[in-house]
Amino acid sequence: MDTPEHPMNDDLLGKYLAGEADAAESERVRQWLGEDKVYQQEFDRFEQIWEAAGQLNREAPVDTDAAWLTIKSRMAATSSPAPTTQDPTVPAPRQAAPPPPLSPVESNPTEEANIRPLLSRGATPWRTYWRAAAMIALVCTLGWLAFQKYLNKPEPAAVAIQSVTTTNQKQERTLPDGTKVTLNRGSRLSFPQEFSGDSREVTLSGEAFFEVTPDPARPFRIRAKGTTVQVLGTSFSVRAYDENVKVAVRTGKVKFTAKQKEVTLVKNETAAFDAAGDTIRKLPKLDANLFAYKTGQLVFKDERLSDVVRTLNEVYQADIHLSNPGLQNCRLTVRFDNQSLDYVLTVTAETLGLRVRREGTRTVLEGDGCAQ
Repeated sequence: MDTPEHPMNDDLLGKYLAGEADAAESERVRQWLGEDKVYQQEFDRFEQIWEAAGQLNREAPVDTDAAWLTIKSRMAATSSPAPTTQDPTVPAPRQAAPPPPLSPVESNPTEEANIRPLLSRGATPWRTYWRAAAMIALVCTLGWLAFQKYLNKPEPAAVAIQSVTTTNQKQERTLPDGTKVTLNRGSRLSFPQEFSGDSREVTLSGEAFFEVTPDPARPFRIRAKGTTVQVLGTSFSVRAYDENVKVAVRTGKVKFTAKQKEVTLVKNETAAFDAAGDTIRKLPKLDANLFAYKTGQLVFKDERLSDVVRTLNEVYQADIHLSNPGLQNCRLTVRFDNQSLDYVLTVTAETLGLRVRREGTRTVLEGDGCAQ
């Protein structure tokens, strides 16, 4: 093998890459790189192996020197020619000169472990072959370790979701954190079997009254028809049978959010989200009857009959109508405590001199009307 003007070995390159070479050694490496583009290409491959080995050692310690020597010994064993028998009386056929040895000091195993000359001018590319083999082995090892790490990575535990659905009867439920929920008729509440992480979150369709267990470190959130109600500890009602969501606060403080809009509500305040107008607005006063499905109390003080019917439809999930517009302005003052809808309709009709007519699930209040 021809010896380059500035011989190079891997140990010096390793010091250079590690930033441990002195000024003279660094200059020697730079001169060597400037002699031939082949040296620069070989150096680039060596640098890739160096960086990959460093990454591998951070993931899982590996004896790269031992791996390097193992690859060299296997390559040397593969390239060694098999012995042949030749008749001394027969002239040997002309053969091409054997390729130069992989290292000029292979006869000295001690020096071989310390000096590994890179490809020089005019040398055959065997060194390139085992360098490529070393890189392939290293890349395969890295890939295998990454694959094993991926396989052994624990999958996140699936969170069990529970649901409570009501039809014609309201239902009370205590959530895993102690929060008490009263679910009105025709409603559905979904929640995890256990609250984990830094928040507590449930999903509501319909209407429910929440008495939230205080936990400042984990805010409580209700997702309802594209809106969010967030609290720390309070009692309030959320109505979300359709896209127009209403929130009424009985105690404490909540934040009501829809898209980019947000309002803060405190005790005895109410806000409604209008989906068509994409607006949230606070209502002028709290209607105590919003909590009737929770408290069982309905109180009407000189209320217009049209407003009474609307409240009864909301509280009882009913389908009540007035037979003519003249009945809308009839005024009603009455109180009901945990009474059935039939009882409420009977008392209302008798108080205002009306009649109750049933049409399947539809109920009609009939009469002559009231003066404005």
